[in-house]
Amino acid sequence: MKKIFISVGDYSADIHASKLMRQIKAISDDVEFIGLGGPKMIEEGLEPIASLDEIAVVGFWEVAKKYSFFRELLDRSGHILSGGDISLFIPVDYPGFNIRLSERASKYGIPVYYYIAPQLWAWGKNRASRLAAIVDKLLVVFPFEVDFFESYGIDTEYVGHPLLDDTVFANNIKPFDERRKMIAFLPGSRKQELRRHLPLFESIATLLGNSINNNKTDNILADYKIGISVPNIDGLGGLRRIVTDNGWVVFDSSRELMQNSRAGVIKTGTSNLEAALCGLPFAMVYKTSALTYYFGKILVNLDNISLVNILAGRRIVSEFVQGDAKPKAIVSEVLHLLNNGERDGNLSRDDMLSEFGRIRKELGQAGASRNAAKIICGAMDN
Repeated sequence: MKKIFISVGDYSADIHASKLMRQIKAISDDVEFIGLGGPKMIEEGLEPIASLDEIAVVGFWEVAKKYSFFRELLDRSGHILSGGDISLFIPVDYPGFNIRLSERASKYGIPVYYYIAPQLWAWGKNRASRLAAIVDKLLVVFPFEVDFFESYGIDTEYVGHPLLDDTVFANNIKPFDERRKMIAFLPGSRKQELRRHLPLFESIATLLGNSINNNKTDNILADYKIGISVPNIDGLGGLRRIVTDNGWVVFDSSRELMQNSRAGVIKTGTSNLEAALCGLPFAMVYKTSALTYYFGKILVNLDNISLVNILAGRRIVSEFVQGDAKPKAIVSEVLHLLNNGERDGNLSRDDMLSEFGRIRKELGQAGASRNAAKIICGAMDN
């Protein structure tokens, strides 16, 4: 029986990794998995060594506060890797931790097949040489990443984007007029994201006239509703009030919400690309701690941070970051999208949707999970 150590650091990667595990098992019936993952990976047979809730934190200060936890987790993971029965290590994104763990695996002679490359082209070019010394194969999900990583001597292969493996994105995009009169709120999934974003989203909803106590009949959006997708409403603690008291419609599936809404306010991250693939015009928001933002400004060498804008090579989605994430400005952009107008150089809704279609074509076809699984299983058979 071959044993694979696989490691993710958030719930989006948990979904992608679970699909990869399923495809690996379809090819090889003598494999088992141990490592760091969440509920989707556990459903596929992962033996978890820590709770994903504890791992899923972002930001310099947020991670620093849990330094001892991550230090102990790295040592515990390294001890498993040193046991002599791990055939392959698959880190999935999550660069800060997974690059360090890849160094441990490489030290013990375990092949490292990195799936969903860390975005070093955005913030960590100095780490690319470090990655080249420890990774046997890099399986990337954006076409432009091949040239970037190969320029550092890393064996790189484009396998496609795993989002396209979801049948949701294979369906035709629902036309604007056939969608519900709903504005989608996606504040993120991590606790610190929700703490910073939900109060902001409440202020946005109030200005839009959609809270129960401010639903005026003469408001042009009076018949619109707010839809929100959060990972676990019962686990929000005091923040649960913001969702329930305002009467927002809670969706278990963020993709169902995005498919059926007319505009969105969405935290930066993979959900931006998901919204584009669902044909949802949106405004991007992001707030974090002052320390994390300060260091992020120093490290990130891109003009835009939304993945959609990065793939487009220009700003097609408005970004409201940190001090610029003001409710009045965000509401203005939402109204702009609903009215399909052009304003201050911002794209109209139709032009934005046209750019989304172009990005979808550039990503290619479905099959990322299957393609990556074939490469990984081939490595274990050699």
